[in-house]
Parts: sequence; structure tokens; C-alpha cells
Amino acid sequence: MSIQRRYLRIVAGALLCALVAPHSFADDAFEFEDCDHDAVMRRTDSHYMGPMPSTQNRPDISKIKIRGWQSLTPETDPYSGSESSGGLPHLVRIDVILSGVINPPGPLGLNGMAFDPFQFGNNPLYGFIEFDIDNDKDTGGDLTQGEATLHYLGNAARFGGRPAGAIGARAASTSGDFYWPVSHPPQIQLSGTDWIMGFCGCFSSLPVYKANPNEQTFGPGSTWIMEGRFFKRASAYRDASLMIYGSQAGLYDPIVRVRFQHSIAQEETTVTLVYALDAIGASQLSGLPVQPYGTNVASGRSSISEGMYDLIVQASSGNIPPGSLAYEVTNRWGGRPIQTVQDLSRWKPSFIVGMSYPTYEQDNDGLYIWTDVGFNARKGDLNGDGVVDMLDRAQVQATIEENDGSASDGDISINGSVQIRNFGSEFSLYDVNGDGLINGADLAFYNVPCAADFDHSGTLSTLDIFAFLNAWFDGNMRADFDHSGGLAVQDIFAFLGAWFAGC
Repeated sequence: MSIQRRYLRIVAGALLCALVAPHSFADDAFEFEDCDHDAVMRRTDSHYMGPMPSTQNRPDISKIKIRGWQSLTPETDPYSGSESSGGLPHLVRIDVILSGVINPPGPLGLNGMAFDPFQFGNNPLYGFIEFDIDNDKDTGGDLTQGEATLHYLGNAARFGGRPAGAIGARAASTSGDFYWPVSHPPQIQLSGTDWIMGFCGCFSSLPVYKANPNEQTFGPGSTWIMEGRFFKRASAYRDASLMIYGSQAGLYDPIVRVRFQHSIAQEETTVTLVYALDAIGASQLSGLPVQPYGTNVASGRSSISEGMYDLIVQASSGNIPPGSLAYEVTNRWGGRPIQTVQDLSRWKPSFIVGMSYPTYEQDNDGLYIWTDVGFNARKGDLNGDGVVDMLDRAQVQATIEENDGSASDGDISINGSVQIRNFGSEFSLYDVNGDGLINGADLAFYNVPCAADFDHSGTLSTLDIFAFLNAWFDGNMRADFDHSGGLAVQDIFAFLGAWFAGC
């Protein structure tokens, strides 16, 4: 491959990772890229006392694909097929691509089940991929505060960044934000999430297919299909719904099948869900005749359209009491055409994923160890403007000055450092490097001059990437980023590594 072609691939990947913009390959095919190999452990146990894993791979999402889908064998093998073309798609295919070997999750001792996270392999996946399917932050979300603390807006700050854009104002800045009612900012329950692909370890799931039937655990080269409640409508809609279905009345959490497939060649695991967008898609997957939407779901009728049609009817009827959470998150669906859900260009994913603690201990209150978050929450961007700059550093400095030596400082000493109490279960956005202290190390993250600030603007942006690459192609020795004495492709990788690490 020529240097120019490598350059184009590197730049394309860098820009997609940095901007987190969906890339459309067809009318109904979108990809969202996250930075590769950026997984770090963020514990949730009080006092940092829980047992730590020693051999587990850290779940690290590199890409999420959302595609309209068509299959010649939807009932028996929905994963074989192609992207839909022409008209509204009847099926959606969601691919979550993770680095390395990642296997289905075992139970975590919830809802009366045993604690057996490694039931299916040594590297179980836990976490939640959330979908805002109407590109409206004012519809959808979580019914309870407890759920919200496990999702994207509740945990992005653990990774030292605030989601960019308007939704960032609803993200928790500290664990103290967990305790406010939904009527009080930052309103982490109002996430805009409409559907969730969940790996919680809280429901029963079993493999219904293994490419190698003799496999006891999922490993390199494995392909398994798991059955369970992996996909559900957001719980904030429950009290607006007339559905009698799923694990509780008002919820819409059908039993679905999800494929885990590891590629040895690509060194990655792809988790795939093919699900019905409408009644025709439901008929294709079940092999049953097309059925009308209802509130008492029969076999072969489950679809995203049915789940949202229920809400459109309720929101249009005026039956939802104004002022209630159900009204707040549902009323904007009133009067919408049901075909809205089949416009995949509106779909916006976010995620928080991680791993389990290796053993169950009575005094360990942590459920998950988070390892990766996305999209659109860049490390060091504390004000959510999409730029890492000195305005963000000023917020760290102000936090230190306000809290150093106060009752909220764990060491109760004026020493230029704020210690986060009960670190693990407690956290702070301003602890940029995630070490439990807000201090000079976090301020140093923003120090300038910064080598990755290649255009010397004082902030990091994609303009630095173009400035570096122009210098590299011009033979300018400023682009000798690894200080080897010559220019090579490795300089590009070294620069991009520094740029993604931030300043």
C-alpha cells in the first residue's frame, strides 16, 4: 500500500474518531467510530476496595454500524443478507465492534440469579448501547434515577470529559448529581434515549447456536447466538404505555437473539442484532403472517414501530397527565408518522461499557468496572464545547480553589489537591486523569505549549492534524514527531497518539 493511501486511511480514521460524526455509506447505512485502544478502568466500588480482575480483556468499542437490512433467510439466518436499497427498510442491523475477544455476559447475582460472570468465557461484556432514534433529546430516557446512574450521561465524567452539544448539560459532573430529582438540573434521566441494547447481567440468557457445538466457553474464532432480553424500549416510556408485555407491564423488552462473533484475522468481536423496524420485518423474522400492532403482543409481532406506535397513540390521545415524567418524555411523539422510526439517519448512538468484578463480596457495592465511553465525550472537554482548551483548565483550577481543605476534600488539608471522598462510587468530571485527586496533574493536562497543538492556536482541533500532515508531506522536520532524525509513517502515528491524548 502506498504512503499516500496509508495517509488517507489514517486521516479518515482520525477525523471520524475525533468528530464522532456518522459516516453514511448508503441511504440506510451509518457508521460511528470511537478511538481504538482507549479503554481504561473506571471502578465503581466505594473506597477503591473491590477485587480487581487480572486477566480480563477490557471491553473497547471501536465502531457501531447501523444499517437498514434485507435477508433472503430472515427466519433462519437473518445475519446473512445485504444493506436495504430503495424504500423504507423493514429490518435494522446493529453491529457493535470491539477489540479482542469479548464474550457474552454471565449473571451478576441480580434478580435471584447466581453470580457467575464468566459463565460463557473470561472476557464478558457489560454495559449499555443507547439509541436516540428520533434525534430529539426531549423524548425518552430513564424511569428511575438508579437506571440513569448506570447509563451514558451518568458516567461520561468518569473519563474526564463532558458530552459535546446540548445534551452535555444533562450529564453528571460529579456523583453528587445522582441524588437530584428529575426536575432539578442536570436531569440525567432525560437522556433522549429511546431504545437500549443492554448487557446488564440481570436477566437469563442462553446460547441457542454455536458454530462449534462442543465449545464450553466463547474464545478466539467463536460464533455464538444468545437469546435474552438484550434490546428494550427506554423505561421512561413505561407509564405512558398500554403495553402488556415483557418483564413488567408498560415495558417493551422482547426476547431477542444477539450474535457474538470473533474474528481471529481482525482481532475483534462483533456483537450483532437484527431486529424488526415494522410489522413486515417482524413477519420476516418470525415466518408468521403480517399482524396489526396491538398492546398485548403476540409471537411474531415485536418491532420498533409497534413499541413506538403505542406511544404515538397515547401522546395523541391526551391521556397522559401533563407534568408527569411520562408526559415530558412522550408528548413530542404525538402526531408523528410511525415511519419516523425507519429513518435511520436520525439514529444517534451512545454507550458505556465495561467489565465485571471477578468475585462477589458482600462489602463490594460496585456492579461494573467501566472501560469505554462514547460518543462525543472528549477527555479534557469539561464545558462540552467540543474543544479542549484553557477554558476547561480554568474549571479545574476553580474547583481546586473552591474545595481544597473544605469538608468535601478527603484529606481536609489546604495543599493544592482535592481528594475525592469514597473514590470509586464517587467521582468528579474535574479529575481529568481519573486518579481520585483533583490537582496539578489534571492542570498539567492542559499545559501549553503542547506538541500536539501543531498550529500553535492554544487549543487542539482537527486543524492541528492538517497542519502536521502538510508539514510531513513537505518534508518539514517539525513533523519528526518521534525525534528519530527522519520522517516516517511512525511520526504520523506518534502525532495522532499525542493529539488524542490531549494537552
